[in-house]
Amino acid sequence: MTLVLSRRTRAALSAAGLLLAAGTALAADLEMPRPRGKDEAPGAPVACRKSVREKLPNPDHFKWDGSTYRKVAEDAYSVVADVEYMGADGAQRKAKVQCDVIRAPGDRFVVTKVRLPE
Repeated sequence: MTLVLSRRTRAALSAAGLLLAAGTALAADLEMPRPRGKDEAPGAPVACRKSVREKLPNPDHFKWDGSTYRKVAEDAYSVVADVEYMGADGAQRKAKVQCDVIRAPGDRFVVTKVRLPE
């Protein structure tokens, strides 16, 4: 017994097969989302905070309001933070700071550049 399919049915089946194959190839190229749970670089904001505290005037009057970081390259992160600090003239100020942080051997984080407010 042979199965006879119409031209329209064969075309639909071949199109579905092509879409399935293309979808599989495209899915391999997409970056899968990171699962929730452990952060990728929890030490990056800590290293940035220590570095900023050292570089600002009056390190005793320094408050880290919060930060975000993103991965910019393999083992390299950019940290942006809101800080409150006392300037050299004694005035309380709020500003954003940015640090470039790299992961060093031994799971340490090294700040390569700090961008402070003027």
